[in-house]
Amino acid sequence: MRLTRRTTLGLLATSPAFASSAFAQGPVWPNRRLRLVVPSAAGGYEVYARILAPRLAELLGQPVVVDNKPGANGIIGMQDVQRSPADGYTFMFAHVGAISIGISIYPNMPLDPVDDLSSISVAVTSPLVWAINPSLPFKTMPEFIAKVQADPGNWRYALPASGSIPHLVVEDTKIRHKLDMPAVPYRSTPQSLMAVISNEVPITLDSLGASSAHIAGGKLRALAVTSRQRSERLPDVPTMLELGLDKREWVAWYAFMAPKGTPEDIIQKLNVAINQALGEEAFASRIRELGASPRITTPAETLAFIKAERADFGAIAKAGKISVE
Repeated sequence: MRLTRRTTLGLLATSPAFASSAFAQGPVWPNRRLRLVVPSAAGGYEVYARILAPRLAELLGQPVVVDNKPGANGIIGMQDVQRSPADGYTFMFAHVGAISIGISIYPNMPLDPVDDLSSISVAVTSPLVWAINPSLPFKTMPEFIAKVQADPGNWRYALPASGSIPHLVVEDTKIRHKLDMPAVPYRSTPQSLMAVISNEVPITLDSLGASSAHIAGGKLRALAVTSRQRSERLPDVPTMLELGLDKREWVAWYAFMAPKGTPEDIIQKLNVAINQALGEEAFASRIRELGASPRITTPAETLAFIKAERADFGAIAKAGKISVE
């Protein structure tokens, strides 16, 4: 197979040998510590950032300090990054809700993640899982949906956060299957999961990473996952796609971004370092143990993915008339 010079360089850029040399050439960057903003409180998905940060520090030759900036479903942290100097010393690890959902559900969204930030990498994905209290008689998702259809308004779901990916995916499911299933909003995933475990609310949808320990311990029963393929953590649990209950896969995802105007060569170096860390089994296995999967992407692929996800979530928000003040 013939390779062009551009293709050859692209392949080399993903190799460990090239990655090591890439950081030693060109302008002197970085020459001081880097700040990795996570727009959420400690715990939850920020664990992925903390797994990767020490290895990124080794690859970049400078400390990478994780800085939690919670609030407003990620908006406060994103604004912090947006306002930071575009010099490569501040970047961000944020969730799908902040990056691709917020723009469609917040009437006064103060920034546009596509226009006001630079994409680096979609690094981690995690299936969502429909989970119920195990005392309920339902063994399959079709059984549960049939019950809700037959008894409208009397079956509620625990909502971990307004404007989150579980919120949008549940609302899409309700629209397509004509379900009258009111939301019971909670402030966090731990609270919504405990509501189902205590049988305060019968069902929830949330990330496999957050739910898997409760499922393994018998406190929750998994009915279906939203990924294209079954999860290695739940090999006996079918996907919504194979059940014919969904039209596409849905996964929670987490991406690295930087202030708009960050030099392209720095974006590329960050991308190479992130991809190298994710490609190393020591780090990939730790991410998989949490029920998630590492993902290797280029900055261009990341931007295209963010835009496509935003279009799909925007359509759901419009159809479901979802708005968060």
